[in-house]
Order: sequence, then C-alpha cells, then structure tokens
Amino acid sequence: MPISSTAIYSEASDPSQVVSLAAVLLVEGGGKWHLTSAGKGLEREFQFKTFKKTWDFMNVVANKSGKERHHPEWSNVYNRVFIRWTTHSPPGLGSQDAQMAQFCDEQAKALGELSEPGGTEVAKLLEPLVSVHAEA
Repeated sequence: MPISSTAIYSEASDPSQVVSLAAVLLVEGGGKWHLTSAGKGLEREFQFKTFKKTWDFMNVVANKSGKERHHPEWSNVYNRVFIRWTTHSPPGLGSQDAQMAQFCDEQAKALGELSEPGGTEVAKLLEPLVSVHAEA
C-alpha cells in the first residue's frame, strides 16, 4: 500500500514533500524503515558490531537532533538501537522525520552498520521502552 494512503501527515508539512522523501526510505521502496502502526512516524532498528560503535552512532544522531531541534524516540540495548521519528506538534509524519531518518541511514553506513539487524525479537524487547510516549 503506498505511503500516501496510509500515513497521517503533520499539518506543519507538505504531504507531497513527505511522500517523496519517505518513499525511498521505506521497505516497500527498497529502504529499511517501516511506517508506524498508527501511520504517524518512521521506525527501524540499527545494529553495529560493538557497543562503542552503537554509542558513536547515537552521539552523532543526538548532535544533529539538537541542531535541528527534532528528537527521536529511541532505545538502546548493547549494540542495537531502535529509532522512531515522528512529529509531536502538530502530530503526524513530517518532512523533518524523513530527513532525520535519511541522516540516520547515512551515518549508520559510515559507522559500519551490520547489514542484517537481528530481527523482530529485539524490536519487541525495545518497544515497551519506546512506548512510554504516545503511539506515533
């Protein structure tokens, strides 16, 4: 199903811009991101060889998030990070979410992300930690 018919867009973003940015990031477009179940965000898991590499990745994302004033919902267990990008005000999927997801992909590649994250069992483990916030 195309993103344009399943996503709920933030009123602060142009839906056509969000679609063009996010389409290539989603699994359906060849990327690694998934639309959240509520359609208001993008999420995925990253895996690195070591905790140090994982922490380096998180630091790079944290620094960029501070500069952009747009922060993820995320959780970390050893060498894995689960990240969800969503816009909280006004709620929905926004262009900044897609831009930050793309930034995460670029930085993960530069820091040696392992090509195959470990699967859904870690995402299920991390989900309660991320779900402290309202469903995106």
